[in-house]
Amino acid sequence: MGRRLRLAVMGVGRIGAYHALHLQELAAERGDCVLVAVADRHGDTAGAVASRLGVDQSEPIRAFPSPEALVEAGVADAVVVASRTADHRRDATALVEGGLRILLEKPLAGTLHESRDFVAWLDAHEARRSAVMLAFQRRYDPAMLRARELLEAGAIGRLFKIVSVLEDPVPPPAGYESPGLLVDMGVHNADEILWLGGRAPTAVAGFGGRLHNQTLPGVTFEEHDDALIQLWMGAGCTAQLTVSRNHVAGYRNECVLYGRDGLIHVGPFEGDARRVRVRAVGVDHEALEDRVFELRDYGPDAPVFIQRFGAAYKAEAADFIDRCIDGRPFAVTHGEGLAAMEVVAAGATAVSTGTAVRLTAGEDPSPGPTPG
Repeated sequence: MGRRLRLAVMGVGRIGAYHALHLQELAAERGDCVLVAVADRHGDTAGAVASRLGVDQSEPIRAFPSPEALVEAGVADAVVVASRTADHRRDATALVEGGLRILLEKPLAGTLHESRDFVAWLDAHEARRSAVMLAFQRRYDPAMLRARELLEAGAIGRLFKIVSVLEDPVPPPAGYESPGLLVDMGVHNADEILWLGGRAPTAVAGFGGRLHNQTLPGVTFEEHDDALIQLWMGAGCTAQLTVSRNHVAGYRNECVLYGRDGLIHVGPFEGDARRVRVRAVGVDHEALEDRVFELRDYGPDAPVFIQRFGAAYKAEAADFIDRCIDGRPFAVTHGEGLAAMEVVAAGATAVSTGTAVRLTAGEDPSPGPTPG
């Protein structure tokens, strides 16, 4: 075997620590890669994670205070970036300039303008164009993949509507810095809709509210804690995207695909994020599929989104490693990350203005008449 791919994680807070765990597990399972470092700009977070994970492997895990220090040390070939959204562009730029390939957590950056600038910078140089993979883990989720297989096999006929829902049961953790409800949460749903629908929306409308979450003491201000946006997809297709901090009964993550010959429902709410049902029903209630995916238990302290998507995060990391080793293009590009950002930014404009927003590639979202 040749030299192993040297892996690192930049930003090892809530989700980054799980990325590091998955890289360590994959290294033990595969043998062609190794976790060599973690980095974090905040306090001694990196040192604490390196010490904890270092117990489970013979190779040392080094801790660094910044991506610049990680690059200067020359110890890594590829990095998962899971730092704060506000730091995404700065951290990713330093690593790409250092010649590393990166898996970048969503979103690209904190604002649409910054995301566009970052993509323009990546596209301006040949080496940079292939340096970044966007972390949209839903594309690697077994239940979502099965739904897409059914859709592409024609099980429900021609698609005409997508409903994508993400509702959290509790506020963000103390100190969490949100770029906004739709950017923080809805970007996953936007990519899901684009991935499944195979086309970009032409217009967006929506509304939002501050209904419950923001009345709780200690909750960081967001512009809304509930939002719904409607997307016109063209070719006789529409989509609805709902995000909320207020699903007090538990974590709700659902997707419904409506076709001319039936529908596919992924993840109807049952209160257990580790048990995901995929149900396909044809006309006249014909049962096409009813399958339950039992997911890994990460323990009582794991955030609920890890319980639901931990397996998908790990599969995504495995694909990232494969493509780094083989030198192949990434499966999810920075351009697709920007496309999802365009959707949620337009949705935020629609919610704040109360009018529909026409979408034109590369232009700022602008209010316009509601499509018929």
